[in-house]
Amino acid sequence: MFDVSHKYKSECVLFATVRLDGDHPIYLSAYGELASTLLERYVEDQRADNEDLFAEWDKSLQEASSQLGFEACHKVEDGYVYITTFQSGIGISSEDEAEPTRRTARRGPEVSILRADLGEEEDEEEDEQ
Repeated sequence: MFDVSHKYKSECVLFATVRLDGDHPIYLSAYGELASTLLERYVEDQRADNEDLFAEWDKSLQEASSQLGFEACHKVEDGYVYITTFQSGIGISSEDEAEPTRRTARRGPEVSILRADLGEEEDEEEDEQ
């Protein structure tokens, strides 16, 4: 069905990263004890007794595999299951990719406020008194 590249589970939380047919990564997360248990069964392809619920998640997973920036939230009795993908280069605008030096040019020269001889001047003032 899909390849699981990462999985973390605690009592009430589960995070998993999966790939469908070698596409971009899809991030699955569950919050709530039942939600995390169900998502773990889904990731491990244990479909007995939850086929209708897992069919909904399958639809979201198919949509997520075909588009970047997808997000879906599924309510489970005690929590939520999220299926998301991130846009490539999240947080980096097309301008930044085109001109990577532009951001550093705006900052101007870096000035250090620490001086090596600062401590010596204080010592000399104390000696004069």
